[in-house]
Amino acid sequence: MAGPITVVLADDHPLYLEGIAGALERRPDVDVVGRAEDGAEALRLVREQDPDVAVVDVRLPLMTGLDVLHAVRRDGLRTRVVLLTGESESATVYEAVQAGVDGYLSKAADRREIGDAIVTVHRGGTVLGPEAQSALTQEVRGRVQDDAPVLSARERQVLRLIAEGLSGPAIARELQIGAATVKTHTQNVYDKLGVSERAAAVAVAMRRRLLE
Repeated sequence: MAGPITVVLADDHPLYLEGIAGALERRPDVDVVGRAEDGAEALRLVREQDPDVAVVDVRLPLMTGLDVLHAVRRDGLRTRVVLLTGESESATVYEAVQAGVDGYLSKAADRREIGDAIVTVHRGGTVLGPEAQSALTQEVRGRVQDDAPVLSARERQVLRLIAEGLSGPAIARELQIGAATVKTHTQNVYDKLGVSERAAAVAVAMRRRLLE
């Protein structure tokens, strides 16, 4: 039968660290093998103890929780990493997910939730708390908008009419502009969307939510 899950804890608030350690030590399936109050010590303990899971505060002195995560991944260590945070900043959550974080929870989560998250990530799962999920969604949406090509108001009108199936001459009549001008706007739209024909332009525009 497999033994308890070995865990290293890191938080720069001694009372919080003591509280979470005490709660986890009462679980028969978890064994706290190290505690740290800064990121450098946390990484040293991870390398020394080779724990199954490291539960690390995002904001630590010397090395942040993200720094520890990046180092664990860079060095190919087997330890799975759960980050805890008082504030789920969207950019930080996004970076952590990109770096391969196994869990991301609010420090407001109760001790049982944190213990259950440790079990889940040890089994190969990923745990994102509600705050982290919301922050990640916000960041992804913002990045999609930032990546969207900048179309002029007229180019957007032309794109919308293309999507409605109007021909070049019909678009010219609808907008009361010359056919040559429509062709110019259409080509500009194609260039900005990285396409060469109408159907592809509409598909890309829908995917990037340019027609909403």
